[in-house]
Amino acid sequence: MSKELTPKTGQFDEIISIIDNARTRALKAVNAELIQMYWNVGEYLSSLCANSGFGDKVIDEVAAYIAEANPGVKGFNRRGLYRMKQFYETYKDDEFVTPLVTQISWTNHLLIMSGSKSAEERHFYMTLCAKEHYSKRELERQMDSAYYERYMYRRMCEAASLIPMCLNFLICRSSIPSVTFARRLQAI
Repeated sequence: MSKELTPKTGQFDEIISIIDNARTRALKAVNAELIQMYWNVGEYLSSLCANSGFGDKVIDEVAAYIAEANPGVKGFNRRGLYRMKQFYETYKDDEFVTPLVTQISWTNHLLIMSGSKSAEERHFYMTLCAKEHYSKRELERQMDSAYYERYMYRRMCEAASLIPMCLNFLICRSSIPSVTFARRLQAI
C-alpha cells in the first residue's frame, strides 16, 4: 500500500521561493545584457555617424541592412537604432550613471531620457527606479505628477525654513549684539 504525500501548509514554500529568486536573477541578467547590447550598438552608431558625411542617414542604411539580413529581429528599425545612439550619447560621459545603467529596464531608460529636462532630473529618476524597482507604469505616474520638481521644491523649502532657526541659534550663542549680528547675516 502506498502512502500519498500530503504536504502541510507552507511545507514547500521554500521551493517556491527558490524558483522565484532564480527567475528574478535570470531576468536581471537578461536585462543587463540587453542594456549592454543597446549601449554597444549606440556607441557603434555614434562613431559611424561621426565619421560619416551623411550623419543620421547612416542609421537608415544600418536599419535596412539589419531588416534584410535578420528579418526576425525586432527593435532595430530606424527609431530603435536612433534611441540606442541617443542612449549612448546621453550617458557616455556621465560617471554617475555607470553603476545604474543595467539596473533599469530599457523602457524606463527611454521614459527618463524623453521626459527629463536635465541631467540632475535623469539621475534622480534613475536612482529612484533602481532603488524602488519601478515598473514602467509607476515611473510614468511619478514623472507625470512632477515628482522630481515637488521633491526639489520641498528640499528648497526645508532648507529655507532652517535659515531662521540657524540665525536664532547663532544670535543666542554670539557675543555680538543680536540686532547687529542678525543684520550682518541677512546681508550675506
